[in-house]
Amino acid sequence: MKRQNTKRTVHVPFAFELTVALTILLGAITLPAQTASVFTTGLNRPSKIITAGGNSLLVAEAGTTTPNNGRISRVNRNTGVRQTLIDGLPSGLGSGGGAPDPSGPSGLKLNGQTLYLTIGDGDTAMPVTGGAIVNPAPSSPLLDSVLELTLPADYETLASGFTLSAANQTTLNGGGQVTLTNAEGRQLTVRLVVNLPNFVAEPRPTVPANIRVSNLYGLELAGDSLYIVDASFNSLYRVVIANGANSTFATFPSRPNPTQMGPPFIEAVPDSIRLVGNNLIISFLTGFPFVPGLSEVRSVNLDNRTQAVLIPNLTSALDVLPFNTGGVSPDSYFVLEFSSNFLAQAPGRIKLFTSAADTTPRIYVDNLITPSSIARDPLFGVVFVTERSPGRILRVLTTTAAGVEVTGRVLTPDGRGLRNAEVSITDSQGVKRTVITSSFGYYRFTEVEAGEIYVIGVSSKRYRFASRAVQVADALTDVDFVGLE
Repeated sequence: MKRQNTKRTVHVPFAFELTVALTILLGAITLPAQTASVFTTGLNRPSKIITAGGNSLLVAEAGTTTPNNGRISRVNRNTGVRQTLIDGLPSGLGSGGGAPDPSGPSGLKLNGQTLYLTIGDGDTAMPVTGGAIVNPAPSSPLLDSVLELTLPADYETLASGFTLSAANQTTLNGGGQVTLTNAEGRQLTVRLVVNLPNFVAEPRPTVPANIRVSNLYGLELAGDSLYIVDASFNSLYRVVIANGANSTFATFPSRPNPTQMGPPFIEAVPDSIRLVGNNLIISFLTGFPFVPGLSEVRSVNLDNRTQAVLIPNLTSALDVLPFNTGGVSPDSYFVLEFSSNFLAQAPGRIKLFTSAADTTPRIYVDNLITPSSIARDPLFGVVFVTERSPGRILRVLTTTAAGVEVTGRVLTPDGRGLRNAEVSITDSQGVKRTVITSSFGYYRFTEVEAGEIYVIGVSSKRYRFASRAVQVADALTDVDFVGLE
């Protein structure tokens, strides 16, 4: 991601580091009717997060100050436990006008067992007074590329990860495919889909060799192609997966600066992309001076490439997540704003829009520290947000009380209430409580701590029952069980 200062374009890594005054807000976040708690720590500059498999989150991490230390972590979305899926991915310490910060793995898209991954600009550029020039010895030949990873079928149960070596990167850059083997003998294959240009010339009077570096930051899959947003070139690429053929699918022009601060025009800066029906939904950060209300979410039609503003009046939008609350098509949107007022060093937040036309969105959670991406558990509706600087994931739950009730009924196969059955509820720490059903099969647990995932099971001498995992964010009713013959 890039930003501009008042005198010249400055390309910096995507950290957008806030000041010490912001980083003191590292504690758990709470708002009325919501809780947000630290779920996972130990991440290396997380850029994007997605749900995967039955119980996983996949996180793209830009890496550390050591080159080629990018990583993808798998996080159990029930327990928060992190495991390395693959490390050694291309990355570099970028310093094109801002504080040095890692740039590497960014956008993620999972299709079955195939994971597509964008790589950022890394250390493509070298800062000089008044601009940036080409780095003659970048850390990786695969900066600003797209990789295809074929995961093992049992990737959610792996006990050890995979490592991509420098020699592997050379093989990939030469057109070869790499097969990696972990400590358990499982295999993961990597293929280079496309290696896009790292920069374009952008001469300046004082720096004739000045360049603008690319920065791929999100991708989506539609048909036989990947659609990739470039936050620096303000472009949307289409890449054919089979052969890497690529073209510019859309461009996003700058807009007039309505303030007296900064350049006359403000860049769009696309940073995330989602597919909804036949439209690509893209969020736009906007460039300096990050005018509140100028950021937005747009749609790009896949058939005719027309663009339309979907959600206007945002501030530093960094991610958008369409979802549905009961229908087939998405009817609501989470929008992640990096900051509610960037120049004032305000923290980030998530807004909930009940429709694209919602003009009074709810602040879903506030006080986020350098947030970078959001994901939503499709089963329980729990929201996860990555924070880049702290290197962690927060889990956001909606709840109205610390202790709530969970009630339901145990039924025989023919629908009659089953008396004297034992119902148990077990938390993530293995703490178990039991109750006995009433004469009509009803059960009730009180003072159940909200914000946890529980396993509820039924024991009976006459029938078998399948246990259920439930997310308790608020009081639950009608958690019923029907016996099996």
